[in-house]
Amino acid sequence: MKRTSWKLSSIGQLSILLEASSPKPGNVNRHFGFSDTDYRHFLASASLMARGLYMSASRGVALAEGKLSSSEINIGELIHLSAQDTFTGINKRNTILGTILLYIPLVVASAAVVTQEKRFSTEGLVKWLKEITKNTSVDDTLNLYKTFHLIRSTNPSVEGSANWTETHSRYDIDNPQILDNILEDKLTLYDLFKLSADVDEISSEWANKFQLTISQVFPYLDKITDNLENLEEGIVQTFVWLLSLRPDGLIAKKAGEKRAEEVRALAEKTMKAWNHDRGPIELMIHLDEELRKEGNLLNPGTTADLVSAGIFCKLVALDFH
Repeated sequence: MKRTSWKLSSIGQLSILLEASSPKPGNVNRHFGFSDTDYRHFLASASLMARGLYMSASRGVALAEGKLSSSEINIGELIHLSAQDTFTGINKRNTILGTILLYIPLVVASAAVVTQEKRFSTEGLVKWLKEITKNTSVDDTLNLYKTFHLIRSTNPSVEGSANWTETHSRYDIDNPQILDNILEDKLTLYDLFKLSADVDEISSEWANKFQLTISQVFPYLDKITDNLENLEEGIVQTFVWLLSLRPDGLIAKKAGEKRAEEVRALAEKTMKAWNHDRGPIELMIHLDEELRKEGNLLNPGTTADLVSAGIFCKLVALDFH
């Protein structure tokens, strides 16, 4: 149990580091940063995620062994604990909240899969994700909002972590009655993510059993990469490819749907010119420059989170084959 849990925890940290290190257009990486966030904050976040990743994997193993039920996983507690470790103390920057929201259930489910099947499989991953997400509780929802308020307390200038006002103002983070409303409505974490799926990409992943990550991002990255030696180039290509498929959720929230669509179209132009031997260097530079003209306004953060989740799946598949 401990070996599997430590291995998955280490893979999770490595996945975050690889995603942050790769020179993706418009994102923080080892060459570029923003005025309020730079590469060091991502290094800190990846390191400080260790306990949350390990506990998630341990509970996944226990779930597969029948020592815990799916309702006893306490996903919300794991999310809150990871945020406490990651965004307080040494690091006070909200760098990877979206990654945490994706990784915690993925790590639990991956641990259950490799424990039960002795190998990684996307079929098993989907099965366990469905089991885990649909058996969340009201306490999980309360812990998620505790996480949002924790981030607000350490980053007062940070906007709401979820754009749920458009879906249901009753559950907006700024509603002073939010906790009472959650208790009164018996709102589980899965219910909350279903409600916000049409305005938030991370919520959509939860509501749809991580379909984009498992059915598109991971297979694409898996197809174009073999191992660590060519993974960085594959990460950048996967990032531009995913950015070309749909408007980035974070850009849409910060700059509007029109700007997000403009970025998508520019990424699509870059992707069409891709050459596996060399890559569209000039177009990549142009895309990166365009995304950085207004600071972090056009930072494709949600795309980065989804690619990070795909990297995690890729590394687990490499290790548990």
